[in-house]
Amino acid sequence: MNEDNTQTQSEQPTVGQILKAHREQANVSIEAIAKPLKLSELQIKRLENDEFQLLGPITFVKGYIKNYCRELKVDCTPILAMMPAPPEPAKPANMQSFSRRTEKEANDSRLMFVSYIILAIVIGSSALWFWQNATPIEEQTSNINVENSIMSERQAAQSPFFEQEQQAETNKTVQPQSETLNDSVEQPVETVTTDLDKTPGISTIVMNFNDESWVEVYDGEGEKVAFGVKKAGYQMTVSGTPPFSVVLGKHDVVSITLDGEPIDISAFPKNRLAKFKLPLAE
Repeated sequence: MNEDNTQTQSEQPTVGQILKAHREQANVSIEAIAKPLKLSELQIKRLENDEFQLLGPITFVKGYIKNYCRELKVDCTPILAMMPAPPEPAKPANMQSFSRRTEKEANDSRLMFVSYIILAIVIGSSALWFWQNATPIEEQTSNINVENSIMSERQAAQSPFFEQEQQAETNKTVQPQSETLNDSVEQPVETVTTDLDKTPGISTIVMNFNDESWVEVYDGEGEKVAFGVKKAGYQMTVSGTPPFSVVLGKHDVVSITLDGEPIDISAFPKNRLAKFKLPLAE
């Protein structure tokens, strides 16, 4: 009786033999079944020869068997039950402690890296904000200095005229407001070009500023005839060869006439630089 049981156990087919038997019964070649499984013919032969150790971890081998059975439409459950369970490696206590410490250090490194990025963004934003707010002030200061230099040159060229104007100004009462002082300084620039108004081919622009605004004007010959920041209440008169190229920082606070005719610039968008030519194109 014992000899019969021993013989039965020794004759029990292996996993590889069972798979090979199903394949041959289905009349499927090794090449034909290897292609859909995306395995080589050598791997199929090793699978059927029970050379599982050459195919990788036991988990992969079970996956190959499951796909093998699916292609042959065979139940893989009893076949997989014959496979040994994958061993679970024991982790020493000191190794687990080292792993936790390594994970904590990695988390700390990532947190520090994110902190550095946030700090760099804050510093960059602050520098950009400072640069954007400092640049207009520097440009305005530079433009005012250049304007004062040109005014000095014009005053030197028209010294008799300015002497008369300065004598007339001394007889007036000094106003406390800063706007009145600005008008009294820049008024000679307005009247310098009054004699040009009568010259053929010359046009005259008059701008009245209801609030502080940046202005820049080029005549038709490309010469800059006006630029800088004008205060509220200031009236600017310039003459030259048309057409004029005009840039206004706040066009909605400026009223313009060209050769005595009012110019409508209300169509330009507010809170943006207004760039246009005078006379306006129809």
